[in-house]
Amino acid sequence: MFSQPVISQLRSGMTTSELKQAIASLDQYLQAHILDYSINETLVKRAKFFDELLTMLWQQLQFNELSISLNAVGGYGRQTLHPYSDIDICIIHSKALTKSEAEKVSLFLTQLWDLGLDLGHGVRTLKDTHKACKEDVTIATSLLEIRHLAGNVDHQYHVLDALYGNKLWSSQNFFSAKKLEQEDRHTKAGGTAYSIEPNLKNSPGGIRDIQTLTWVARKHFSVADMHALRSHGFFTNDEYAELIECRNVLYRVRFALHQVAKRPENRMLLQYQADVAEIMGFGESDGSNIAIEKMMRQLFRAMKRIRELNQLLMAYFERAILPKKSIKTTPINEQFEIVDNHINVCHDDVFIDRTQIMALFELIAIHHDKIVGISPETLRLLRQVRRRLMADLQDFAACRAKFLSLFNHPQGMGLAISLMHQHGILSSYLPQWRGIVGQMQFDLFHAYTVDEHTHKVLKNIYRYDNTPSQEDASNLDNASKLASDIYKKMTNKSTLLFAALFHDLAKGRGGDHSELGAVDANQFALFHGIKTSQRQLICWLVEQHLLMSITSQRMDISDPDIVTRFAKAVGSQTRLDALYCLTIADIQATNDDLWNDWKASLLRELYFSTRKALRNGVENILQLRTLVREHKQEALSVLCQTGECEAQIKALWQPLPISFFSQAEADDIARYTQSLLAHKQTLPDTNNPFDTLITIDDVVVKGCSDVFVYTKDRAGLFVKLFNTLSALKISVNQAQISRTKDGYVVESFKILDFNEKPIASAQRRELIVNKLRSVLDNNAKPPKLRLSRQHQSFDNQPNVEFLYSRHSTRSLLNVSALDTQEFMGQIASAFRTMDLNIHSANISTVGERADNVFLVSNHQGQQLSAEEQQQLTDLLINTISDNETAAH
Repeated sequence: MFSQPVISQLRSGMTTSELKQAIASLDQYLQAHILDYSINETLVKRAKFFDELLTMLWQQLQFNELSISLNAVGGYGRQTLHPYSDIDICIIHSKALTKSEAEKVSLFLTQLWDLGLDLGHGVRTLKDTHKACKEDVTIATSLLEIRHLAGNVDHQYHVLDALYGNKLWSSQNFFSAKKLEQEDRHTKAGGTAYSIEPNLKNSPGGIRDIQTLTWVARKHFSVADMHALRSHGFFTNDEYAELIECRNVLYRVRFALHQVAKRPENRMLLQYQADVAEIMGFGESDGSNIAIEKMMRQLFRAMKRIRELNQLLMAYFERAILPKKSIKTTPINEQFEIVDNHINVCHDDVFIDRTQIMALFELIAIHHDKIVGISPETLRLLRQVRRRLMADLQDFAACRAKFLSLFNHPQGMGLAISLMHQHGILSSYLPQWRGIVGQMQFDLFHAYTVDEHTHKVLKNIYRYDNTPSQEDASNLDNASKLASDIYKKMTNKSTLLFAALFHDLAKGRGGDHSELGAVDANQFALFHGIKTSQRQLICWLVEQHLLMSITSQRMDISDPDIVTRFAKAVGSQTRLDALYCLTIADIQATNDDLWNDWKASLLRELYFSTRKALRNGVENILQLRTLVREHKQEALSVLCQTGECEAQIKALWQPLPISFFSQAEADDIARYTQSLLAHKQTLPDTNNPFDTLITIDDVVVKGCSDVFVYTKDRAGLFVKLFNTLSALKISVNQAQISRTKDGYVVESFKILDFNEKPIASAQRRELIVNKLRSVLDNNAKPPKLRLSRQHQSFDNQPNVEFLYSRHSTRSLLNVSALDTQEFMGQIASAFRTMDLNIHSANISTVGERADNVFLVSNHQGQQLSAEEQQQLTDLLINTISDNETAAH
């Protein structure tokens, strides 16, 4: 029981100064005893104090008790009055005020202002009150909690009767308005409460989310509070207890925050957190921030549970208030179905099989175009089973398989991963994730907790491959566009996603989080059976995830030594691509204001400088050998399953160059090998003197059609090939051309048709194959190439550079320019003019530019002399830059 201090007790005739002292004394007492009483008892006690104060001042003015009334509304009406909350009152009068009554009302309000109270007030006739409620749902909501203080008590009942009826607001319209209001509030808060400075009132999971439930329940079900709602069967006793417990955490923190800030502050700003933690009993700040971390973790977890319960109850309310005439149900399997775009369990025992928890989210990814959320019944079961888990979900082999499948699915990082994060399933799967839930980051950069930041990094990477609209794509800066382009061409995208998952997972443990995270990532990869090259890349990315941002922002990247040192640390193009994508996603998820054009330009510049350095001989050969070994083994496993002879396969592979195995994925290698084995088994064909094999499968790889060419090496192959493809309006997105040890050439291409899509029809594929064979083997002239109108007036200044070559008789050449259909034909034309031999080529589009590396020799089979290099450079620049010249 409260033993209110004598000095805060009210009595008739007190002066303004004495009343101020009484208010201050009460607040000091409540702050000193914040942990001695329940927060609800504290708030009610404060509200009752102001009931007594306002009633005393009101009665001293001797109003006509029959014609006018004083009422508490809003937060004051529901008796949740925090130290600096507004005193919300509504003065209602039956008829127009006389001059004397108006003066008394004015004097009453002035007395309250003189006491330093923040008032939220309205003075209206009963008729105007009804009108205001009808026109403004906010006023209607506030008056739902009207509580009579003095005067005519019938005014309160008239207002409540009007609001509970359907004349002012129907239940349906009121619910729709409050739901929209909540959605807008969540959007403005960035969709998360897990910011470093959350808003206790308006963030998702904040006090407003509880109040919204109460308002809807009062309006539609005519219940006084959430306790009374239990009788309607919308939520269980456990859920009610959980909601009240979490609400009390928020109330207590808000009460302390007001005391510290000395104003009606709802944002838990960093500058207040230490003092609030001390008032809350978490301990004094000793420079370690432990007390703050403990308090904020409790706060974040309470808000997370409130948001989840709000989502659950609002879904049930919507069914009751806005019932649908027909419900569309689509079966998925024996365990799950889709009910009105929400995934739903078919029976209550589904999650006894723990594998089905992971299957739920895998199905959300698979049916992403039909599912917008989880049904309330399923969410309730998920919450129950989450509490009963006796082990981590990853302990089950079947769950591990589902988790890997989710990260490998193109839509896995869409709604599925967000719901796993929101509903605590990532914590149930990964013990390391539980350690970072609500983990604060005390620096000037991070705006979110560690778990929310990591979630945002995963979402940023997901958007690389899933730009929702052309407008959003056009708003991307060049660095982000480059990251998107790189990511779309990655084969093992899950490698980058797993690195993103673990990059900050060791924060808060002490020590270097990058090193500790790499250890965790390694154990995870081994436990989940991830292949060696992927595991090594994941661990390297986690350990070095800050390397590129630090190098670009703190060092002089125009210094060749800095770039070379960075390139040696990276070691391979694969690592560079992944690190670049992770770095941009990481920075953009740190703080909405941290990413800018300057950082973007530095990272882009460092990427291209490092790419060039790697081509100049810095690339790590050991990493390359590991990759080749894995690709061979995986391709061999695929081929042996189809009945191919292992000895024949290895004999076929023996003369093939290392680039054949390093540049192509295992599936590609297996497909090419099958074609070669079948080709070798055919009798010699006199009509095919060059033993040429050309295939265009209907398989789509990296979003492109796949072309494979195998033929005897001879002069002019490259020129003929690319001139023909260009003339057929086919663009080459990626190509690898290499010589074998027995005098053949193997060439693989990723191509798009004239409509920027894979080759759609078998007839079109046949036409391309026949045209290539005719030009390559029968000396037919390729079709005439014309410049497209789109690029005839476009300035396309190429960059031509000779790189260091390990071969004494070969020159290494890099040519980059705007990616146009004519670009490769123009290069081919220049090579033909100088009668060059093309020994290998690596062709790719990076961002908006085509970036290509060729190993060439002159017509005598030697490196190009300085004069020949200059001649070729001039020729390429003139050929590509001259918009009036087409390749012939």
